[in-house]
Amino acid sequence: MRLKRIRDYGTAKVVVRGVRHYNGLALSPRRVMARPHFAISVNGQLAGWIGYELRRPHVYEIAHLSVRPRFRRRGLAETAVGRVLFLVRRAGGRHVYARIRRTNYASQGLFRKCAFRRVSRGRRFYRFARGL
Repeated sequence: MRLKRIRDYGTAKVVVRGVRHYNGLALSPRRVMARPHFAISVNGQLAGWIGYELRRPHVYEIAHLSVRPRFRRRGLAETAVGRVLFLVRRAGGRHVYARIRRTNYASQGLFRKCAFRRVSRGRRFYRFARGL
């Protein structure tokens, strides 16, 4: 598995379509390229994507994590989260969180496995967080 910063418009467009399809969110390719978003690739194929964004001083959000269905159940998301945590820590982050849909049990399990705890409940989302 390889994590590569998304800097080209073509890859950003594919990620935007995937985020809309898998996460139900609308993004622009420019936003994907402007903020730290990474392509998860396996043998040169785009397997998924992950991003993070600074929300407050020393507080980051892991955003837009998706793994395409044919690449799931291989530990790619867990590895990607671990690498992003390393990058966030290196950037000066002390806390990191992710907002996860209440019905997305797979993502909730993934973040629990990565030592995140549910810290709040919203109508549509749970917030999982951890310190670094």
